[in-house]
Amino acid sequence: MNLQELWVWFWFMLGMLTYWLKRGYYLITGPNPVANSWRQFAQRCWAPLLIRAFLDSMAFWILFTPGLADKALAYLGWNSYTWAIEFITTAAPIAAIFGHTVDSVMDFAVSKIPWINGILPQMPGPLPQQAPPAP
Repeated sequence: MNLQELWVWFWFMLGMLTYWLKRGYYLITGPNPVANSWRQFAQRCWAPLLIRAFLDSMAFWILFTPGLADKALAYLGWNSYTWAIEFITTAAPIAAIFGHTVDSVMDFAVSKIPWINGILPQMPGPLPQQAPPAP
């Protein structure tokens, strides 16, 4: 692995982490929070986040494997998009956008697709809510 690839991987991971921050913000401050702090968010959500990071990294790694991603695009009839593989794997800002997007898609897939959400860990449910005061 050369320095350019390390640089692109760094930006891919940074893009992925920005999605985690966005998701964490809404899971802490949202109407049905799963955590009260960033520390509690990390304690409660580490498993789904790390598994998604692994799957995201595999999706990115495929782009670096010669003959794999381009053949997959050809199989889908998307031959005209093979330029995107080189673009994603060489331009750091595009790698960051790809990391953010892949984690967003993976978050959706892991939580919404029935046969996937049955085998992978899910984000925890909301914290218990305090009952409103009696009148």
